[in-house]
Amino acid sequence: MRCNPKFLNLVLLNGEPEEKLRAARAAGFEQVEIWRADVQASTPQLAKQLQLGFTNVQVLRDFTGAPDRDRQQKREELRQFIQIAQTIGCDTIQAPASTRDDCVAARIDEDLRWMASEAARYNMRIMYEPMAWCSVDNTLPLAWERLQRLDQPNIGLVVDLFHICALGGDASQLDGIPAERIYEVQLCDMAEMPPQDKQPLSEYARHQRLLPGDGIIEVERFVDKLKSAGYSGPVGIEVFNDKLKAQPADVAAQKAWQALNRYWP
Repeated sequence: MRCNPKFLNLVLLNGEPEEKLRAARAAGFEQVEIWRADVQASTPQLAKQLQLGFTNVQVLRDFTGAPDRDRQQKREELRQFIQIAQTIGCDTIQAPASTRDDCVAARIDEDLRWMASEAARYNMRIMYEPMAWCSVDNTLPLAWERLQRLDQPNIGLVVDLFHICALGGDASQLDGIPAERIYEVQLCDMAEMPPQDKQPLSEYARHQRLLPGDGIIEVERFVDKLKSAGYSGPVGIEVFNDKLKAQPADVAAQKAWQALNRYWP
């Protein structure tokens, strides 16, 4: 794999799964973040035909700190994600920090260790993402502190500009994080500071993100820090935007490719 493969999160695109994959590859993307619902029986063969890789399979929600009544179900769900990932030749699953109000915070470390061990049995990696509305580990420094303490070799961070900047953070949050512990970087933008309450913040994030360069985030500062640190992992676009999603898949994919290459040629 060459340095910094460029990916598109398929959440941006409208249409059937095959159409999304073809549009992403035609635009220039080498990889995609694929959602579980978009994986079909034809996906492995089509990806091989298109020479398109998979950055990760999304998204295993609320795994860590699950209450007793849901804990076994979540572990089974992880096994299902591993099976899906193996089917399409992907070695990485995205599992954000918990958003549950009833998250058992004291059990998060134990759950992450179990997840790392189970994933390692199948040579899988876990991308741990601090999301702005998570009930724990909702910032990059908090997530990094936990991963640093646990020291699991197959769990790394997702750097998502929205989640950093939505709570007032900036590129300085990358300071002190080794480049190899960052498993992917998701670029995006926002027109304004979003609401800070959990529910409206998550709604904003799922409908109104912008392509990088179209809003107020200082994207170039993040890019400069990552390049200076020698980051060589995947860099791409994760944008939830209703207006872009309403456009033909090939048009939206081209816009995303152009936006990405303005910052990471």
